[in-house]
Amino acid sequence: MIRIENLHKSFDSLHVLKGVNLNVDEGEVVVLIGASGSGKSTLLRCINFLETANSGEIYIEGKLIHRTNDDINLVRREVGMVFQQFNLFPHMTVLENVVEGPTQVRGMKRKKAVDLGKHLLDKVGLIDKIEAYPQSLSGGQKQRVAIARALAMEPKAMLFDEPTSALDPELVGEVILVMEELAKEGMTMIVVTHEMWFAKEAADRVIYMDEGNIIEEGTPEKIFSAPAEERTQSFLKQILN
Repeated sequence: MIRIENLHKSFDSLHVLKGVNLNVDEGEVVVLIGASGSGKSTLLRCINFLETANSGEIYIEGKLIHRTNDDINLVRREVGMVFQQFNLFPHMTVLENVVEGPTQVRGMKRKKAVDLGKHLLDKVGLIDKIEAYPQSLSGGQKQRVAIARALAMEPKAMLFDEPTSALDPELVGEVILVMEELAKEGMTMIVVTHEMWFAKEAADRVIYMDEGNIIEEGTPEKIFSAPAEERTQSFLKQILN
C-alpha cells in the first residue's frame, strides 16, 4: 500500500530523516515509537506531502508519487491524516465539518455526503452531536470528529500523528477505542503514538525510530519483550518504568 525508499528530510542544517525505508502492506497497522525529535511525525508529514522530502521516493499502491499538484492531491484523497490538534472549522457544525471534504474535494453529492457523515459520526459515537459546534465539545469528542472527517474522504490508508497527545488522560481511551475498531476492520494505518498499550494491542508491527533512522522493527511481542537493539531497550526502559 505504501512504500518509502531512502527518504531524506532536512530543515536547514538539521538532518531529520536519514534515508528511511519502509513498506506498509494493505490492512497492516504500523506503530512508530521513539523519543520526541526522532523523525516520526516528519515521516508522516512527508508521506502526506505536508513536508517535501529532500530526496527519496514515495509509492502509494505501487505508483511513484511525483511532486506535482495532481499527484499530491491524489495522495491526500487516498491517505487520510489525523493530527495532534483537531483542526476543525469552528464556524461549522460537527456534521458540516465531516461533509466539507467529500463534497468539495471528491465532488460527492451533498445528500450522499450527509448520509456518509451521519454514518461515520454514529461509528465514532457522536451521532447526537451532529448539530453541535466544535467549541462545545471535549477534546476527545473533537478528535473523534477529526477521525470521522478523515474517513469521510474514503481513504485507503490513515496516518495518525500523536492523536491523543493533546487530550486529558481520561479522554485518551475514547479515541484509542475508535482507532482499535478501525484496525479490526482492516484499515491500513501508520500511527505515531506514546500510548504503548495501543501499540501492544493493535499493532501488527512496531517500529522504533531514533535520530532519523529506523533502529528496530518487529511484532509488538518481539519489540516489547525482547528488543535486540540497545537503543530500543534503553528507550523502552524509560517509557515503561
